[in-house]
Amino acid sequence: MNTPQTHEFRVTSYVSYDNSFGRISEQDDVLLNVTIGINSEDYGWFEIYDVESGGNDWYAEGGLWISEMTITDYDGMYALPEFITSKLAELGYNVDDVICD
Repeated sequence: MNTPQTHEFRVTSYVSYDNSFGRISEQDDVLLNVTIGINSEDYGWFEIYDVESGGNDWYAEGGLWISEMTITDYDGMYALPEFITSKLAELGYNVDDVICD
């Protein structure tokens, strides 16, 4: 793949912020704007933010490491949301290594 790709979509989801002390905040049915970017054969990224506040209330971003169409690692979040892994799988990427049960 030579040309960077960007995939943008919206989902409604439960969201929460947690830290080592526990849950800080949570909310049901939040409309999120999601962007997944694939910059090269070995690196991509994602950005998630709530539509209502433009990301002031809920925001996350991170990196995706890729090897031979397999997402091998990520950062920015404790676990990748199902809507991210599902979209990556839809795009042809193997996400087995990054799905948290």
